[in-house]
Amino acid sequence: MTIRLMALFLLMFSSTPLTTQAQALDPDGRIRPALLERAAEAMYAFGHDGHATGKLVVVDYSLHSSQERLFVVDLETGAVSAFRAAHGLGSDSDHDGFLDSFSSVAGSQASPEGIFRLAEEYTGKHGQSFRLDGLGESNKTSRARAIVIHAARYAEPGFLRQHGKLGRSNGCIVFSKSDLARFIEAVPEGTLIFVGK
Repeated sequence: MTIRLMALFLLMFSSTPLTTQAQALDPDGRIRPALLERAAEAMYAFGHDGHATGKLVVVDYSLHSSQERLFVVDLETGAVSAFRAAHGLGSDSDHDGFLDSFSSVAGSQASPEGIFRLAEEYTGKHGQSFRLDGLGESNKTSRARAIVIHAARYAEPGFLRQHGKLGRSNGCIVFSKSDLARFIEAVPEGTLIFVGK
């Protein structure tokens, strides 16, 4: 464990105020502190396995789909990169671009919440895709539901310009093709992904 990661570990389990803890992980303040705190607690619950890749992904579905709302935190440097990501049809029935609710129920076409592990790559109907393993009660059905990461036309910049929002998935985390390539270059298999709002 590096000195920075050890310091962060101690900080997260101290009585340090929430804003200070969030600043340690995200010094530029790009992620909502309350959500980042929840993500960090979930990550550290997995011990060394939680931060072994040196990255943490936080998805803030309280934000509109036109905004960058998936954040990759470099635990070594504190640098944060941000991406747009689509949410599930069943989580946004009025299609206003805001996620209203989460679900882990099969057939709901909704986005599940909680902590996931980025799993293996495969080629599916959307091309390059990556499986997600749900690690909690709120998302343990994710692999069986085929909740994955992939790219799709409805997450491309042209779709956003035309409609003012991204399209909706069947519950998957969906990027534009170029953003998926950037994301996968930055995020190794095994990285934890926290989805919330």
